[in-house]
Amino acid sequence: MIAMTAIVRSVDSLHTLPLLGQNLRRHYEHILLFTDQMLVMFPQVGPVLVTEEAATTRCDVVADSKAEMTRRMEAVEADVRRQAAGVPVRIEWQKSASIPVPFR
Repeated sequence: MIAMTAIVRSVDSLHTLPLLGQNLRRHYEHILLFTDQMLVMFPQVGPVLVTEEAATTRCDVVADSKAEMTRRMEAVEADVRRQAAGVPVRIEWQKSASIPVPFR
């Protein structure tokens, strides 16, 4: 299994991403795990672990193959940009060292 993490930041440091989490909760099925962490059911992707931090939002995604991971990454990026409520965002992907606990 492959795990990747998207780090979502506002392009303009004056903007924050509080509406991203609100919009994800409003538009998608989700399970609140902690006050800053939820499992969100993204369309065409499935469950994504979303962690809201002070200046960033993390999205953890898992897949069984590189091709499937590429498809999921593209879908998550498109959904995040759409739900960011007009705030331009920069999304950086990193390979995760381990599979997040909710996906084990």
